[in-house]
Amino acid sequence: MELWTVLETHARDMDSLVAWLRTAPRDEVVAFQSAYEEAAEELADYWDGPVVDGVQYSEDDTEDLCLWIVAQGRAAWEAARVDFGAAVRRYVERDVDDAWVPGGVAYEIFFARFGSSLLG
Repeated sequence: MELWTVLETHARDMDSLVAWLRTAPRDEVVAFQSAYEEAAEELADYWDGPVVDGVQYSEDDTEDLCLWIVAQGRAAWEAARVDFGAAVRRYVERDVDDAWVPGGVAYEIFFARFGSSLLG
């Protein structure tokens, strides 16, 4: 299943995504996670993050930002590719309780199912 299809199918529903990850074929889980991380990496160089409120984002902060943008879906990701500054503003202004960043959960589930590291 393609990245954007997975995100749209399980839109902001972690239980649904987890259920899919627990039953999807190994190659689909790998493809999802690879595509998720590649989409995030296309947005910015993690080592040269944006300056927010006068503070240079660290590598980890920039990665978190980019992963969050991908989690918002294809339209948000495409918009960020055109105007990264606007995406950064949306990230800074987001509800801090919004924990929908589905990229991380696949690692734990993959290890539990297949006994190996996802994307090594």
